[in-house]
Amino acid sequence: MDNKITLIDGAMGTEIRARGFEVPSHINSIWSAQALIDNPEVVRDIHEDYIHAGAEVITTNNYAVTQNLLRRENLRNNLEELTLLSIDIANQARQVTDKKIKIAASLPPLDTSYRPDLVGDMESIVRKYSEIVDIVKNKVDLIIIETMSSSIEAIGALKACKNAGIEVWLGYTLHGIRKNTLPSGESLLDALHAVKDYDIDAYLINCCSANITSEAMKIFARELKKPFGGYANSEIIDHVESGDDSLNNAENLQRESRQSINADQYSKIVEEWIESGATIVGGCCRTTPKHIKKINQMINN
Repeated sequence: MDNKITLIDGAMGTEIRARGFEVPSHINSIWSAQALIDNPEVVRDIHEDYIHAGAEVITTNNYAVTQNLLRRENLRNNLEELTLLSIDIANQARQVTDKKIKIAASLPPLDTSYRPDLVGDMESIVRKYSEIVDIVKNKVDLIIIETMSSSIEAIGALKACKNAGIEVWLGYTLHGIRKNTLPSGESLLDALHAVKDYDIDAYLINCCSANITSEAMKIFARELKKPFGGYANSEIIDHVESGDDSLNNAENLQRESRQSINADQYSKIVEEWIESGATIVGGCCRTTPKHIKKINQMINN
């Protein structure tokens, strides 16, 4: 990847909702996975819009297709069916647009995001992630391990990807109001050191505020010799604190302190990441195809 900037897509769940379709709770239901069952065509349309906006990597809509989350709606036995459907829909979008883009499968938190207390033990983490990896590994171009709230969670996912045979990107989240600190209370630096012996093709920060992501890019630039980048939420945090305690309320803290930013503002912050050395950029919650188009214009200019 060297100095070339790779542009990935933006939000799926919030974009489904913005188009008038139901997205149930990510805390006690299956969030964006519901659209795979009820409205697969809107998922395809969103993929297509991101591709037309300039995304070179799109992520399948399997973020909420995990054993733990599907069990909430008595859909545990549909893990393979829904995962394969998410891949098929992404492939449809690629074929319709006739663009040379890559499809990434998500390896997300197994339970509610930003909750390090719900991660589980290492044996169960590896077993569940391995089941997902076995489904996706021969059907996508890469795997993005994303929104990891602790190094234990990340290590479990990386172990499951050991024999995947494709690129693996690792994304930590700094969700909350603390700079360079995971919801687990671990510093970003410690979290990087915890995975240093694993084969990781790129490092990312995702699903946290854009300004906190900017701070993390400086650490990545100093510590990493692999490609790195970020895809944040379309917001900034106006109250940043320090701390090293585990947080089970990171989402509430972030909600209370966040200020929404528009696509122009977001792209300017992404430019800061690139100036710090980031070569993979995109968007997470509350970003849209307009955000990705703005970033694409910024990159090309």
